[in-house]
Amino acid sequence: MSTTKTSLKALLWDMDGVLAEVSRSYRSAIIDTAASFGVTVTHVDIDTAKLAGNANNDWVLTHRLISASAVEVTLEQVTVAFEEIYQGTDSTPGLYRLETLLPSKGLLEELNRRLPNGMAVVTGRPKKDCVKFLKDFNLEALFPITICMEDGPPKPSPVPIILALNALGVTADEAAMIGDTVDDIVAAVRANVTAYGVLTPQVHAMSILENTSPALTPILLASGAVQVLRPGCDELLDVITAPSVTGPAKEDDTSHYFTGANARVSCVTRKTKETSIQVQLNLDGSGLCEVRGRVTDHMLDAVAKHARFNLVLVCKGDTWIDDHHTVEDCGLALGEAFDQALGKREGIARFGSALVPLDEALAQVVVDISSRASSWIELKLVRPSIGTLSTEMIPHFFVSFASAARLTLHVDVLKGSNDHHKSEAAFKAFARALRLAVSVDATAGVPSTKGLLV
Repeated sequence: MSTTKTSLKALLWDMDGVLAEVSRSYRSAIIDTAASFGVTVTHVDIDTAKLAGNANNDWVLTHRLISASAVEVTLEQVTVAFEEIYQGTDSTPGLYRLETLLPSKGLLEELNRRLPNGMAVVTGRPKKDCVKFLKDFNLEALFPITICMEDGPPKPSPVPIILALNALGVTADEAAMIGDTVDDIVAAVRANVTAYGVLTPQVHAMSILENTSPALTPILLASGAVQVLRPGCDELLDVITAPSVTGPAKEDDTSHYFTGANARVSCVTRKTKETSIQVQLNLDGSGLCEVRGRVTDHMLDAVAKHARFNLVLVCKGDTWIDDHHTVEDCGLALGEAFDQALGKREGIARFGSALVPLDEALAQVVVDISSRASSWIELKLVRPSIGTLSTEMIPHFFVSFASAARLTLHVDVLKGSNDHHKSEAAFKAFARALRLAVSVDATAGVPSTKGLLV
C-alpha cells in the first residue's frame, strides 16, 4: 500500500496529538474527570488504552477507565464532568486554553500549496471543539473540510476517512492519513488510504532522554503505517514534492518563501568595512533555505530546516583574512532579523528547549525570549576547525545571535567524541528550541508577569 511522492493529492489529519498538543487539555481532562469520581488514572493508563484501540472517543474512554475500578457511574455523568473541566466554568478556565499547534503554520501552508485537493481534519472531537481550535490558530482556510464526532461512527471505522475523501474529491490511492493512534492507522488501512503514524511530543522526548526507540513506533507500523513521523510532521516535505513550475524557470526567485497569512517576516541589511549581509526571514515558514555565505552555509541550512524558518542569507565577507567577521556578522544579522520578525513579543510560548542526538553526540539548548541578551555556551570542541569553519567561531555565532535577538540562550553539548557531530547536534537543538519558543500561543498574551517584554 505504498504511495509515490507525486501521487498524493490530499492529506487527512487527525487533530489530537497530531495538529493539537493535548497532553495538558484532553488527556488532563481524562485524569481530572476520573479523579472527581475518586479514581486514579495516569498517562500510562491512557497510552495503554489508546494502543489497545477502540479509544477514539475520550468521553467513552474516560467512562471505561473509571468503570474498570468498579465505580458505578453513567456515561452521561462522565461526559458532563469532563466537559466542565475541558470547557471551563464561570469561575474556572477550561483546559482547552492550554492547547498549542504542533506543526508550524508555515509547514501546513506549504503542504497545502503542494496538494491539488488540499487537506481535511478527521477527528473524534466534537465539531465545536474542532472548529474552535482551527479558529484560534487561524487554520480555517487550510482545513475547509472537517469530519468530526457527529458525522459518523468513530475510528477505527473507515467511514470518517471515506467521508473526507468524498468531500475532497479524491480516491483512496490519492490521499494519506496522519494519525498518532492505532485507531487512526487501522481506519486508514480499512479505507485503503496510505497511513503515516506520528509520535506525540512526550513519547519522542522520552525516547531521546532514555536513548531508546519509541515503543509506539513498531506498534503503529504493525497496524499498517508506512512510516512514523516526528512530532510536527516535517518529514512530509520529503514525501510530498512541490508542484512543477510552468513557464521560464526563475532560479533565484525566493519570493514565495516570505508569503502567507499573518506570516512574521523581516528583511535586514548589514554593511560594515568587513562584510555585506542581507537576510530575509520568515518565522512561520517550512524550512526553505538559500544561504550564500561559504563558511556559514551548512549550519544555517540546519537552523532553517529544523526551526521551520524560511531563510535567505547572502553574505560577502573578508574570508581571505579569516572567518571571524563573517561568522560574527552573520550571527548579528540573523539575530536582528529574528528580533524584527518577532515584532511585539506577545502571543508566543517564549520558552523553548530541545535535546537532539547525532550518533554519539547529544546537545541541549534552552531559549528564553526574555528581551535580555545573555548566553552561556559550552560545546567541548577539540579540533581547530570543521571544514572551513573555525570551531572557536561556533560559540561566537551563538553569542552574536543572542545579543542581536535579545534573548537568553544556553547551549550545552552533553556528550560526544566527534566535533562535527557535537556541532551539528548543537545547531539542530538550537533550531528546535527556537521553533518552540516562537510558536503561537493564543492564551499567552504578553508572556511575562511584568506585563511587558521589551
